[in-house]
Amino acid sequence: MKAATYDIFRKDLLGTPVWMETVQDIETAKLRMMELVNRSPGEYFVFSQETQEIVCDTASRFFALAVKFRSSLLVGRWAGFSCLLLRDFELSN
Repeated sequence: MKAATYDIFRKDLLGTPVWMETVQDIETAKLRMMELVNRSPGEYFVFSQETQEIVCDTASRFFALAVKFRSSLLVGRWAGFSCLLLRDFELSN
């Protein structure tokens, strides 16, 4: 029996998947995906060749981080240019 393999993809600026590498198990895939995110931030996902489905992605992590970041802005604990841009964007919408 052949072991399941997992492909790691990164979405480019247009949202097009770009293949990064193939690994042999889901734990290695998750670890490599996080290493890639730390080296080059962006949206990544892991695709199972066996089930033909996305089994893990960074989008949910980015959403959780954005929610945490936004709540921090509301209580005024964060300072910095990017924080001000986000706050100004939210106020204008």
